[in-house]
Amino acid sequence: MSRDFLQGAEPLFIDGNEKGCLLLHGGGGGTTWDLKGFANRLHEETSMTVWLPSLTGYGTKPEDLIGVTLDDWLSDAYSGLNRLLEKCEYVSVVGHSMGGLIALLLASEREEVDTLVTWAAPMSTRNRLLPLLPVISKIPGLRRAIPERYPAPVPDWLREKGWIGYDWIPSSLGLTMQDGLKRLKKALRNITCPALIIQGSDDEVVSADSPKRIYEGLASERKELWIIEGARHPMLSDDRFMDDLFARTIGFLRTDL
Repeated sequence: MSRDFLQGAEPLFIDGNEKGCLLLHGGGGGTTWDLKGFANRLHEETSMTVWLPSLTGYGTKPEDLIGVTLDDWLSDAYSGLNRLLEKCEYVSVVGHSMGGLIALLLASEREEVDTLVTWAAPMSTRNRLLPLLPVISKIPGLRRAIPERYPAPVPDWLREKGWIGYDWIPSSLGLTMQDGLKRLKKALRNITCPALIIQGSDDEVVSADSPKRIYEGLASERKELWIIEGARHPMLSDDRFMDDLFARTIGFLRTDL
């Protein structure tokens, strides 16, 4: 079934050589818009084939996120990887935020992932309520106290750059995220591909210890951890950090090309 995407939030496929890269966007109301700048730069510098899908429920209207599960997003990632494998002999995966979590889970389940890079992927978040949601949601009196929606955490400077996404997200996404975090704890030891884990020191969404915990949990022989001093969660769109972030990521991917 076709989806009526917001202008600028459509999926993006860039045909290139037999080296492919799957890009997975975040889940805090963002869309493919967040990663299109990197997608184009990656292709320009490497001629790689790039596929940036829109994850289920995103890029259309926020109501479409109601009822979406982690398995829906994993299915999107599986389909994206399979699409690239139809042409490419080598496939890397880059994910931001929730997309980074999905990328990690994908790499733990699919040995065809040759290289992995995450930007601000969570092992836990700064939201203290999130771990309690599975319990609260089962208690009628407490469940009614949870708002049905939350405003998307998008800074004004990002909106001024033309950001395209949702102004709100359903609170049910908290349960989906918590499901992903629970699965990730068991999945990390199954990841053996080269991996680069990146996070900003001033990330206001993901816990400060997330990158180190992910890095230490990986079974990869080749792995790197990079903390960008002063960077916040949407560092991929911040002019102060964007160039270095893109260059370091592309350099890591090129090592295995």
